[in-house]
Amino acid sequence: MADRVWVVDDEPLIRTAMLAVLAEMGHEARGFGNAEELYTALVEEGQIPDLLILDQRLPDEFGSTILHSLRERPQYRDIPVLFVTAIDDDEAGRLTDLAPVVRKPFDFVDFADAVQKELAEAAAEA
Repeated sequence: MADRVWVVDDEPLIRTAMLAVLAEMGHEARGFGNAEELYTALVEEGQIPDLLILDQRLPDEFGSTILHSLRERPQYRDIPVLFVTAIDDDEAGRLTDLAPVVRKPFDFVDFADAVQKELAEAAAEA
């Protein structure tokens, strides 16, 4: 069965490109434009992704705030997270303490490698 990989990014072109790469990699990819859409899918649909890719700067909530919120709930605590975001060195250092970071602009090979690494680590811990 394909891994479910969800992307939360408010930039439609970048989100669409990431989803296309994920689908080409064989993943079941789904995109959301903001935190509210993500929370609705988690709560109302009851599905949990195998990997969650978060932009840090979303219109309604920071990606790090989403991560903290998920970690406070037992049913979402273990969702692996990868940040893909445009940030400076200081902010990247702080985010890396929470989850791995791929900085925009990025090469799609680096993105694909980071996704595979996170999914492999999650599988090894399961």
